[in-house]
Amino acid sequence: MDVRQIERANTKAFYTLLVDKLGVNAWVRRRGALVERIRARESNIDLKRPIEAQLFVPPEDDIDWYILVAELAYDSPYSDCAYSSDRIYPYANTIGAFAKQLREIPNVNRVLNKMLANNTKPETQIFELLTASFYLKNGYEVSFIPENSIAWPDGKTKKSPDLLVKDGDMQMYVECKRADKQTQYSQSEEEAWSGLWSQLSRHMLEVAPWCIVDLTFHDQVSDATVDEVVRVVNLAIESGSDKVREGSISAEIRDIDRAHLERHYRSNAVRANSPQHELLLFGDMDSNEKRSIATIAGNIVRPGTSDVFLNIFVEEVANCVAAQWRCEHAISLERRSRHFKGLAKNGISQIPPDKRGVVHVWYETVEGIDVEELRRNKNIDSLSLFDASETMVEGVLIHGVNYYPFENRYEWAETVQSFARVPHLMNLYRHSLMLSADETQEVEDVTHWEQDKAAKGNQ
Repeated sequence: MDVRQIERANTKAFYTLLVDKLGVNAWVRRRGALVERIRARESNIDLKRPIEAQLFVPPEDDIDWYILVAELAYDSPYSDCAYSSDRIYPYANTIGAFAKQLREIPNVNRVLNKMLANNTKPETQIFELLTASFYLKNGYEVSFIPENSIAWPDGKTKKSPDLLVKDGDMQMYVECKRADKQTQYSQSEEEAWSGLWSQLSRHMLEVAPWCIVDLTFHDQVSDATVDEVVRVVNLAIESGSDKVREGSISAEIRDIDRAHLERHYRSNAVRANSPQHELLLFGDMDSNEKRSIATIAGNIVRPGTSDVFLNIFVEEVANCVAAQWRCEHAISLERRSRHFKGLAKNGISQIPPDKRGVVHVWYETVEGIDVEELRRNKNIDSLSLFDASETMVEGVLIHGVNYYPFENRYEWAETVQSFARVPHLMNLYRHSLMLSADETQEVEDVTHWEQDKAAKGNQ
């Protein structure tokens, strides 16, 4: 089989693993409820308003969405939300590759039941399954540990680690810590931007159609007003291609290649809110940048049968504007670049002090290159000085991952940072990457955001 066939088989195995545990009838009911929400959201599209704001927003913290994405993958080309599904595919592919072995792991049903019952917070259990797959890939015997089932030296009952892994006479406890996708500050910052963009986009559609504005906030985004943002954008329009600054905001404006975009749309319908549309507007796709688009569709089509959903395609663009934005204020950079000493400390505390153990921390590098450089330095400073001398925990592995949707495919990148108390900790692993069902090429001594930064410099 080629790579696509293998990935499809793995993704469907992930789907089957979850649906078999949930029950087909239960999944039919839950799927029906989710599809009804999608149809209700996208049933009436007003072509006079930007289409992006009218589309269904995938509930990425809902296991039902994970299952639906895996069901639709490769088999329903008209139904997709690429920015979200391209984030889920690597998890489904990796876990699905080991679905048969995972079914046999002691106590796996506890993990699956918890994830499927509490369907609005699946990330913790997804990471536990991913970590179990990681140790299976590395040749270990794996079992999940029931809560409060370990005898501690002091005789007390405490929260248990997630996994016990064995290789011959060697055994080791493993604790999994999944960081939130974003900090509360980052979520608040993006909500503040969303409020600004809803009004700025309307203004630009009137006075600067077919334009992209690049905005830099020198103070916190929450402190900016719509009037201030509109003022600096108007100044940028007047100045042409020069970068301008008004108060605490800098702006630079450029034209969309309208002729190229319209030429493409004359012979192609393009999925709304998709990487392909981003490419046509910006000329590239960049997962390290924060971008917003407002498109007035001249016409939309819904290909496929009446049973198909998530299938809104733009056939003609009447008007379009976009923005790329960032905040360089010290408070923003500080609060978005949270380090993981607290998660590591909590993970270490769950491993009995007289037993070998490793803690894995998982997070997504969605905040951009500057933030990840700061975060890495914070982790080095905080974890290098962390005192774990009263334990037998051998190290903390921090896995950072980013997702790269492209026009007709997706990619992912993972960076593993090792903070070890013992030499050669990584010798425990033939494969150091979690998001990989096979022997994916590994690049040593460079992070994926450093690679992204170098690629930007070469453009």
